[in-house]
Amino acid sequence: MAVAKQKSETRTKKSAPKDVTFKCRLCEKQKPISEMKIIKRFRPVIVICQDCEKGIQ
Repeated sequence: MAVAKQKSETRTKKSAPKDVTFKCRLCEKQKPISEMKIIKRFRPVIVICQDCEKGIQ
């Protein structure tokens, strides 16, 4: 029973998840996932940042 308690304690002590990022295909900068835009009018679809999307329109 002590082993099960130790395992549950180590699971709760995990570090906070790191920020998820992606690499923009146009400017090639690492950006947070919240700034990701998917452009579907091109084939194959491209994933770019908000800043580059403004330039495409």
